[in-house]
Amino acid sequence: MKRNVSRDTERAMSEENVEVVRRGFESFQQGGPEAFLEVFSDDAVAYRHQPDGATFHGKAGFRDAAADWTEDFSEWQVLPQEFIGLGRTVLVRVLQIAQGRTSGVRVEEDWWFLFELTGGKVSKISFYSNLAEALEASGPRE
Repeated sequence: MKRNVSRDTERAMSEENVEVVRRGFESFQQGGPEAFLEVFSDDAVAYRHQPDGATFHGKAGFRDAAADWTEDFSEWQVLPQEFIGLGRTVLVRVLQIAQGRTSGVRVEEDWWFLFELTGGKVSKISFYSNLAEALEASGPRE
């Protein structure tokens, strides 16, 4: 019985966390990266696995990470394609569409954003270029 209660609690927490992240993306689509920060804790961490393993701290750090990531694009958008609740974490497959500022080359590629949540707020967001790395980072599951 206790095992079922634990699974039910984890499932409910997972669904709640997915909804927090989904709301964040909806805000992002309407108001950009600044609006996205409404679902982040003040001391959230942003981690960019590639190309350099950079870590950014706080909401200001997220702003810096987003600016650094997009500085070479004249156009840039991220469109969530799939939300996967993994308990305390949420994995989102995101389609990034961008156009090079200098080259004019259009890029469309999937990225995996891994969100860790604490108390209903994003405490960490990590960016991965492939699913295997994102799943490995999400930790063990039953």
